[in-house]
Amino acid sequence: MHTKTYTNLPQEAKEIRIEVFMKEQGFENEFDDIDDISHHIVVFDNQKPIGTCRFFKENDHYTIGRVAVLKEYRKQHVGKLLLESAEKEIQKLNGDLIVVHAQVRVSPFYEIQGYVQFGQIDEDEGVPHKWMKKKIQH
Repeated sequence: MHTKTYTNLPQEAKEIRIEVFMKEQGFENEFDDIDDISHHIVVFDNQKPIGTCRFFKENDHYTIGRVAVLKEYRKQHVGKLLLESAEKEIQKLNGDLIVVHAQVRVSPFYEIQGYVQFGQIDEDEGVPHKWMKKKIQH
């Protein structure tokens, strides 16, 4: 598996997000203006795109979001690879604080990667989410 980072939303990332968030999980408002200001990471298994996320600068931190892995590739550390890749890219940009708005049901995954909850649980399209953050070193 290998990753590739883009400064605009590639078709591969769109297709993964449609499959995971829209078809599988039922989200409707998947694409937004933040896609235009984000870096996008895609994980490939040989030539097949299997996972994606985006990150963008916001005030004093970077936000990682839209972390999605195709169903048949879950439990193979693709999500971990996505987060590690995003964290490395953010380090290169001199970022040191990362925030995620994680679905509550997958928050243990982020905890394992070193993220801690802050603030209240809220909802996005009826799905409970929580804010989590992580400090990274330069």
